[in-house]
Amino acid sequence: MAPRDPSLRPYRFAAWIVYFTAIAVAVGLFVTGVVRNLRGRPRRPAVTDTAAHLPTRASLRVCMDDLDTLYREQNQRAWALGTSFEGVDPLRAWTDWAPRWEEQLADLADRCRLDVTTGDWAKERADMAAARDAMLALHRAYTAQVNRFGEEMGDLAKGATEAVRHARRAARGTH
Repeated sequence: MAPRDPSLRPYRFAAWIVYFTAIAVAVGLFVTGVVRNLRGRPRRPAVTDTAAHLPTRASLRVCMDDLDTLYREQNQRAWALGTSFEGVDPLRAWTDWAPRWEEQLADLADRCRLDVTTGDWAKERADMAAARDAMLALHRAYTAQVNRFGEEMGDLAKGATEAVRHARRAARGTH
């Protein structure tokens, strides 16, 4: 091995600095992306002006209808999950949909003031908050099952999807 030229030492030093700086920037961007993903989308601040948003019986009915809609949507998605295994990532539909659903539920809780325990209709809002909490618990269970299935049986689902796709092409004569 030839000895290193001492006149190139400042350039080697600069190259090492550039190299480590590039690695530090890449790691920083990676960590920032992971933290942002785990933190989720920023929530709108809760409405604090109670005079502008006094709850009425009609607004409670609208809130309950919206809560029912989100509940039905969650259950329909969960039960329909097994019918849509087409594509490279068969569980992507759930993982794309789930954060948006959680955000809609959080927005409903803010709009309907479900976590405010005083004032008019406090008992009704508390009952809706309990329903929201139960829906979130169910949602977490569904998501855990989807993730577990994806980890344990994802390859089987992809293989079955590909086999059905191949058989479909063969039956139609379009090899």
